[in-house]
Amino acid sequence: MVFTKETKENELYVYMNDKLIYKKWLKTGQSKVFDIMAYDKYTLNSITEPKK
Repeated sequence: MVFTKETKENELYVYMNDKLIYKKWLKTGQSKVFDIMAYDKYTLNSITEPKK
Protein backbone atom coordinates (compact mmCIF):
# COMPACT_ATOMS: atom_id res chain seq x y z
CA MET A 1 0.00 0.00 0.00
CA VAL A 2 1.30 3.42 -0.96
CA PHE A 3 0.03 6.37 1.08
CA THR A 4 0.52 9.90 -0.20
CA LYS A 5 -0.45 13.18 1.43
CA GLU A 6 -1.18 16.42 -0.37
CA THR A 7 -2.09 19.86 1.00
CA LYS A 8 -3.95 22.38 -1.14
CA GLU A 9 -4.74 25.71 0.54
CA ASN A 10 -6.97 24.77 3.51
CA GLU A 11 -7.39 21.08 2.71
CA LEU A 12 -5.39 17.93 3.44
CA TYR A 13 -5.89 14.95 1.13
CA VAL A 14 -4.68 11.42 1.83
CA TYR A 15 -4.52 8.90 -1.00
CA MET A 16 -3.94 5.16 -0.91
CA ASN A 17 -2.74 3.75 -4.22
CA ASP A 18 -3.89 6.99 -5.94
CA LYS A 19 -7.43 6.67 -4.52
CA LEU A 20 -8.73 9.42 -2.22
CA ILE A 21 -9.48 7.91 1.20
CA TYR A 22 -9.45 10.92 3.56
CA LYS A 23 -9.97 14.68 3.42
CA LYS A 24 -9.56 17.23 6.23
CA TRP A 25 -10.30 20.93 6.30
CA LEU A 26 -7.43 22.43 8.29
CA LYS A 27 -9.12 25.65 9.50
CA THR A 28 -12.25 23.98 10.88
CA GLY A 29 -10.83 20.57 11.82
CA GLN A 30 -13.68 18.77 10.04
CA SER A 31 -12.79 15.61 8.17
CA LYS A 32 -14.32 13.02 5.88
CA VAL A 33 -13.30 9.38 5.41
CA PHE A 34 -14.11 8.18 1.90
CA ASP A 35 -12.97 4.57 2.16
CA ILE A 36 -13.62 3.05 5.57
CA MET A 37 -11.97 -0.24 4.59
CA ALA A 38 -8.69 1.54 3.78
CA TYR A 39 -8.62 3.50 7.04
CA ASP A 40 -9.44 1.39 10.06
CA LYS A 41 -7.77 0.29 13.28
CA TYR A 42 -5.53 -2.10 11.35
CA THR A 43 -4.02 0.62 9.13
CA LEU A 44 -0.31 0.90 9.84
CA ASN A 45 0.02 4.54 8.69
CA SER A 46 -1.33 7.36 10.84
CA ILE A 47 -2.60 10.39 8.94
CA THR A 48 -2.01 12.70 11.89
CA GLU A 49 1.70 12.01 12.20
CA PRO A 50 4.17 13.38 9.65
CA LYS A 51 5.75 10.71 7.47
CA LYS A 52 9.44 10.15 8.28
